[in-house]
Formats: sequence, structure tokens, C-alpha cells
Amino acid sequence: MNRILTIIIINIIAINLYSQSFTELTNGNNVQIHGMLVGYTAVKKDTKKGSDLYRITATVTNQSSDYLKLFDYATETFEDNPQNALAYFQFTNANGKAFSSTSAHFYLNPKYIKVPYSCKKCPPVAKDEDPENHYTKSVIIGAEFVSGSTKSESYHIRVPEGEVPKVRVMVY
Repeated sequence: MNRILTIIIINIIAINLYSQSFTELTNGNNVQIHGMLVGYTAVKKDTKKGSDLYRITATVTNQSSDYLKLFDYATETFEDNPQNALAYFQFTNANGKAFSSTSAHFYLNPKYIKVPYSCKKCPPVAKDEDPENHYTKSVIIGAEFVSGSTKSESYHIRVPEGEVPKVRVMVY
């Protein structure tokens, strides 16, 4: 019995580690990971002080069903933190000189809904209106990335002179 339990636990850990591993990308070639098509293109812009400057355009396209992540609590502002990220691009040979990028997060789109609220300091409403439904505000209940949507961002990176950018991605 202990042997079976150990095998099950190892499989669960292995699946979680595999699902959040990096995938190496090549310039101009897209790769599908967990229903997301990811890729990048790199264009060399300049060479200065031993570094080549590249403009990297990274792209993520949802090719599966709508992706929706609900939060435990509604908020009024959306925070760009790794918990809300869709993908993490890492430029492994970027040196970060002159404020260039070494990595990038792609974030989901906030999911808004309107909620009613009562307001004691607001102007009075007509007698026939319900004050609970008269005042509404938008709050964020989660994050989404609908099927067919594409996100694309451009970054400037510097790599040692003569090298081409090495990019890898992790889709959460």
C-alpha cells in the first residue's frame, strides 16, 4: 500500500513540475504549449560596446477554450504580479545593459463586473428608484484570456556581440 501511495505522489509531483517547465524557442517558429501558441521574432538593431541590440517581439495566442481565473475577493485594481501572469519569457543570454530587458511576463486581461452598492453621501435618488441598484461600480473578479485572443509585446535586449538571442518560455 505504501508503495502505491509513493508512486501516486511522485506522479503528481512530476506532472506539476512538467506543466510548469521552460520550453526553448527559436526565432520565427511558434510552439503550442497547453493550448497557447507562443513564439518570438528578433531583429538586430545595433552593435555598441561589445553588445548587440535586438528588438524582440513575443506573442501568445490562445488556441484552446476561454481561460478564466477567478479571484477569492473582488478588487478595484488589477495588479501585475506573477500570480496573474499567463506566460513568462526569459531571455537567457541577455546581459541587461543600458536598461534592456532580461525577462518579461504576459498578464491576463482583468474580468470586470458591475456591482450595486448603497451610498450615504451620494445625491438622493428618486423615491421610486431602489438606491441599491442606482449606484454601481466596476470591480475585478478575475482574469481572462478568451479563445482566439493574441497578446504581443516588444522588448529591447542586449546580448554579447556575435550571439543571437536565446529565448525560453513558461506558460502557467
